[in-house]
Amino acid sequence: MIFTYLEPREIIRSSRVSRAWHRMSYDGQLWSMLDTERLYQGIPEAALIAIIVAVGPFLRDLDLYDAQLSEHSDRGRVAEACRNVQSLSLWRSTIDRNTINSFLNSASSLVHIDLSGLEAATNRAMSIIATNCNKLQHLDISWCGNINALGLQGVVQACQDLKIMRAGKVDGWGDVEVMQQLFLHNSLECLDLTDCNSLTNESLATLIEGNAGGINYSIGRPIAPPRKLKYLNLTGCRDISDRGILALVNNIPEIKNLLLSGCRDIPDGPLTQLLPTTPVLAHLDVEELVLLTDAVLHSLSSSHCAGYLRRLNVTDCQNMGDIGMTTLVQCCKGLRALSMDNTKVSDLTLIEAAAMVRQRNPRTVLTNSVRLPSQPTVGLSLTAHDCSEVTWRGVREILSHNIEVIDSTQTAPLSRFESCPTCFPKRFSDINSSPSTSLERLPLFSSTSPHTHDSAQHVYPTQLITIFKDSYIDEHTRRVLCCDVSAAQRLERRWIEFVMVQEEMEAWGGGRIFKRRKARRAKMNLVEEMKSSIRTEVSVWKRLKARIARLMLCCE
Repeated sequence: MIFTYLEPREIIRSSRVSRAWHRMSYDGQLWSMLDTERLYQGIPEAALIAIIVAVGPFLRDLDLYDAQLSEHSDRGRVAEACRNVQSLSLWRSTIDRNTINSFLNSASSLVHIDLSGLEAATNRAMSIIATNCNKLQHLDISWCGNINALGLQGVVQACQDLKIMRAGKVDGWGDVEVMQQLFLHNSLECLDLTDCNSLTNESLATLIEGNAGGINYSIGRPIAPPRKLKYLNLTGCRDISDRGILALVNNIPEIKNLLLSGCRDIPDGPLTQLLPTTPVLAHLDVEELVLLTDAVLHSLSSSHCAGYLRRLNVTDCQNMGDIGMTTLVQCCKGLRALSMDNTKVSDLTLIEAAAMVRQRNPRTVLTNSVRLPSQPTVGLSLTAHDCSEVTWRGVREILSHNIEVIDSTQTAPLSRFESCPTCFPKRFSDINSSPSTSLERLPLFSSTSPHTHDSAQHVYPTQLITIFKDSYIDEHTRRVLCCDVSAAQRLERRWIEFVMVQEEMEAWGGGRIFKRRKARRAKMNLVEEMKSSIRTEVSVWKRLKARIARLMLCCE
């Protein structure tokens, strides 16, 4: 039990203490998971095989990232030891074809298989999976050049529990028969077909609607049960156009992540019909779809998924501007990431985003008894690179929201009348003895009549907005996340002064030497402010040493 608190590398080192410790270090109960990605990089092949053989029957999760297993190793012992493994990842490992087949033949309980990027994986491995691994739920064969969709056909038919399939850069998706088998297997929840150039509109329609069902003559489309897909990635599928997107309408009601980046032939019409039929859509990626306009943003704002949307990427959609984006920001209150690089948005969208984040989040209220606010978090990530209409004024609105501290007063009740001697006399004799005091001018002498006084309050934002990737803005965000609001305010002032002076210097008119000198001074102030980070013991010690040095010079 004590050894369970140690890291795997520490367990290996502890095995050198004594024979008893060596036996305990290689106890299989400590090795249900073996991950070479974080802990065993550079481990010799013999040592890795020794560990696998020693604790193999207890292994459930085996990740051989970047591991070296040559064809001269004892494949039989290693494969026999891993017969109880349920999750196997061979990503970036140097492993030959026969070793992969030995792993798959011996481990019949595999639920998760990751063979991404392995040239040694072939259709023979897929046939072994179809024969031996009937419990498979997750299969990743992305960038496996020797596997095609025909080899996956047997896996889809045999593995009825398959829910996640990642097959990026795999050929053969234009085969209608393979797509028909995927259509009949309606338990897939995640399908990743990134950069599958063989995918066509006909094969995508077969995947979604099939080709053996009846026709609904009222709408002219096949009758098919809706798919259970929650994640669909068609990034880089260049041949997908409006006909393929129309096949998705009313057929993917549970979709949460829809990635269509790079499908440049998709216009507004299919998407405006598809979005109202995706009520729980949370992530939409339409990067480089140059034909899209603000109509898609309006459709997204008026759909049922407006309350569920968290991530939106409209980069390089050059026909989108403030009209659709401001409407989207107003309606999608739960937005967490918005990428709008190379679009027509302006400062108005940034101002609206700051107002939205300010409105949706409660703020931290602190009184004088509390010195520091709780650490804020990033609530919205914005990117607006290459947007000619975005200026420093919109960026300043974002920075001002991040450091917005509202100072107010709170009316607090006091205790009873008798407990406040500074405001009222204690006895009736004191009242009568004072000629200038009358009963009409005093409050009622009751325990329920409160008297009030004011206490200062500071209201801090709980969620921030990040924008761009600039050294000054990143430093400003870092200071706010560290709760150093005063330092962030100083940096904002210096940065605004520098930007304004730069604009003055670039403008036409006289006084160029004065403007250049002023800009140089503003830049020096900004650089000095960047160097002065949050106060630490080291910075305090440096300032103390500088002060002592100045005092020494004065004494001399």
